[in-house]
Amino acid sequence: MRLFQRYLMRLQANGRLLYGCLRPLSGSLQQALYGSFVQDVKRLLLPRGTLLKAGDKLETEDGPYVCLSVRFLPGHVQADIRRCLQ
Repeated sequence: MRLFQRYLMRLQANGRLLYGCLRPLSGSLQQALYGSFVQDVKRLLLPRGTLLKAGDKLETEDGPYVCLSVRFLPGHVQADIRRCLQ
């Protein structure tokens, strides 16, 4: 949870302002899962109770993203998001 609090950034999803932590993916498992698009995919950590689903569009300070998958864990919500071209 400290990582989440240290790298907090603002983003907008479905017209709602959210705060989350955006981290790059690493490891061979993610490489196998996303293939050549792994450099465009980031992991987003959000507070528990955040409603998000695959296909949602997100606006961050880095630009537009689309949600690929969401996992609801006991302490937080973890989403894999991919950068859009615009």
